[in-house]
Amino acid sequence: MTRKILALTVILAVSCATTFAGGEAIWSYEGETGPDKWGGLSPTWSICAEGRYQSPIEIRGGIQAALPAVSASIKPTPLSFGLDGPTFAVPYKSGSWLTVNGTRYELQQFHFHHSSEHTVNGEHFPMEAHLVLRSEGSSHNDAVMGIFIAAGKENRMLNQVWDQLPRARKKKINPVEVNAGDLLPDRKAYYMYEGSMTTPGCSQGVRWFVLEQPVEASQAQIDRFIEDFTQGDSNNRPIQPAYGRVVLIGK
Repeated sequence: MTRKILALTVILAVSCATTFAGGEAIWSYEGETGPDKWGGLSPTWSICAEGRYQSPIEIRGGIQAALPAVSASIKPTPLSFGLDGPTFAVPYKSGSWLTVNGTRYELQQFHFHHSSEHTVNGEHFPMEAHLVLRSEGSSHNDAVMGIFIAAGKENRMLNQVWDQLPRARKKKINPVEVNAGDLLPDRKAYYMYEGSMTTPGCSQGVRWFVLEQPVEASQAQIDRFIEDFTQGDSNNRPIQPAYGRVVLIGK
């Protein structure tokens, strides 16, 4: 385990009540435990290397389609932090829903990547937020909504999260609530494709809804995430081969 990963693990574990997928072996975003090695780190992670429906992908072109509008009923949740390998996720209490493409999904957790995991016409955004979803009646997470974050105006919701992340000299989280619905842009047209989770074990059968319109965060907020949380490095999985998969583009 590198010094950087160990430091993040110690800091985040202070308030870690939930462990998300990927906890059975050490993994990272670099070196001998980096993305190109994930498939060999655990017998159950082979699909990371062998799967043909892996995420993220480059979004380029696509087929125009009359995709149903997104509707959301997202409530605030108490802020806490769960550890997912070398990064963190915010678990969400039950009772918040998004309806996308005619299916109702319950929000499970949200987290962030730098740079964006998906690209549009070959270009990364500075960050990407992921809302991890589970359809009604399912026993596992089976959809993710991706939200691009571009440099611009300060984002109040991000400050709520950033200000509470535990660091070396800040061990206690104040009792605050955050609302992931505040991350959604006004316009919710989306790209849709079939893919996978982007951390080990890279489980497939995941429907991706990537919103076309980015939200904004100030450059200072973006820099704070990069400097404080990833220590200057990236925490995004590289683009995976599409293998002819179709991307639908909402009109």
